[in-house]
Amino acid sequence: MNVEQSKQLSLPDILARLGHQPVKEAKAGRELWFRSPFREEAEPSFHASIGRAGFWIWKDFGDEGGTVIDFVMRYQGYTQIKDALSFLNAMYQPSLFSSMPSRHKPKAIPKPEAPSLFSFHQQKDREAVENFSENRQLEFLGAGPIQSQAILNYLIRERHIPVELVQRYLQEVRYRNTANGKEYFAFGMANQSNGFEIRVASSRYSFKSALKARDITIIPGSDPNSQDVSVFEGMTDFLSLLAMQERQSLPGHAIIMHSLSSYRRAADAIQSAGYTHVKTYLDNNRPGQEGTEKFKAEFGSRVFSQSETFAPYTDLNDALKAYQAQKNAVGFKK
Repeated sequence: MNVEQSKQLSLPDILARLGHQPVKEAKAGRELWFRSPFREEAEPSFHASIGRAGFWIWKDFGDEGGTVIDFVMRYQGYTQIKDALSFLNAMYQPSLFSSMPSRHKPKAIPKPEAPSLFSFHQQKDREAVENFSENRQLEFLGAGPIQSQAILNYLIRERHIPVELVQRYLQEVRYRNTANGKEYFAFGMANQSNGFEIRVASSRYSFKSALKARDITIIPGSDPNSQDVSVFEGMTDFLSLLAMQERQSLPGHAIIMHSLSSYRRAADAIQSAGYTHVKTYLDNNRPGQEGTEKFKAEFGSRVFSQSETFAPYTDLNDALKAYQAQKNAVGFKK
């Protein structure tokens, strides 16, 4: 993708991929108002519109304005145009502009049919998780503290995970698709085999996978004498419980399975450590409840299902989002 091609992109579509929806619109959708993606605010001050040249432009009345490239550079904190182009290239399918001339009148851009923001894979979430193998053409490049504003916005604004928990337990993971040479990034959690469980920071796509090796994650509790262990399907479930309990860690250990297919690994860890109380926080759906029954069948009276504590919600993050909405509603009434 080059600068001319980037001008043809839909800024509202980019904003939607980053978790921002318009508050109001005018002129048949050619002018849109958003709450600023650069700060928290009650009234929308970010204006996007189609300019005289036929391309999307923006103006933040508490900040600055410009083109799609200017927005990406401001949003991500880039200083080089090439970095913004790389970001946009990762967001859209590489073939999007393959047959497009460098200059022409703007036209509607087709939405990608599969995850492309953080991964090249075009497969369902469950398949991506359970068909992991070391030759999946994903090359681990590195991991560090989360700095991407796109990831932070997704976890904090959409998932309602406090930033302290995000930075404490998750990392920004970079990897390469060896089939096309492209580099990508996601958020992830280290596992027991020195690999990383990763997932896309997008509400539109549910892709998740593993890098280097697939395994469970065991997180020590704050009480070294505790014989309790809490079992979670995913990393956001674990973080959601901490958020709702307003704590930084659990007293007992936590096991994050990352996939129900990791049951055997989780069960072996429980057996090896000899935990006396096994609290399961599996989803309130058929696969989750079947997983709970497997733990009960193997460990009997040691298992205490906690799924009913967040019913009728399917998982802990759904419960957290409802909990935060209720808190905000009460605060607004006051």
